[in-house]
Amino acid sequence: MNSFELLFHTQVFKDMEFLGWYTTGGAPDQSDIHIHKQVCEIIESPLFLKLNPMTKHTDSVFEPVFSLEATMLFAELPYTLATEEAERIGVDHVARMTAIGTGENSTVAEHLIAQHSAIKMLHSRVKVILEYVKAVQAGEVPFNHEILREANALCHRLPVLNTLKFKTDFYDQCNDVGLMAYLGSITKTCNSMNQFINKFNVLYDRQGIGRRMRGLFF
Repeated sequence: MNSFELLFHTQVFKDMEFLGWYTTGGAPDQSDIHIHKQVCEIIESPLFLKLNPMTKHTDSVFEPVFSLEATMLFAELPYTLATEEAERIGVDHVARMTAIGTGENSTVAEHLIAQHSAIKMLHSRVKVILEYVKAVQAGEVPFNHEILREANALCHRLPVLNTLKFKTDFYDQCNDVGLMAYLGSITKTCNSMNQFINKFNVLYDRQGIGRRMRGLFF
């Protein structure tokens, strides 16, 4: 473990404390012991989490203590994984596609599609009501007080979208989306510049070699 990696970790994640490390595989081996000794030089009694993705018997008896040396002990500890909404959507979608082997949408994606369809239908119905009210105001269709009362009641049931909290959250999300798009364009531009510099260096080296070769013969 490099010291600059630990330094950057403490600078980026100031509110977090380094507790240990994790990896995947079977039972701990000598390489895990070697890495864990390096971690012990940074903090005292670090945590070591090793996940076995190929295990099939999760209810089998587990040896709680694993020892290769007198000074190195591994004990099993309970843990939970905390994820955000975006991570759960991505993991659920990938897991369903991997298990089924087809392009079927995940449960969360199906829920979002259903919400999108409901909002789209609501928008179309509200548009029809708006056109009816405009036609009534223009005198193209006769008044129907029952329909107008129901339209008024529907307008009162819809959430108010001109509050300060809604505007703040909306602008924050717009800024986040714009920032992600801006970062993506910057990354793409940096990649193009890097490829251009590499090609320029190759061409410049070839021209320099040609001039040196001509100098040897003339």
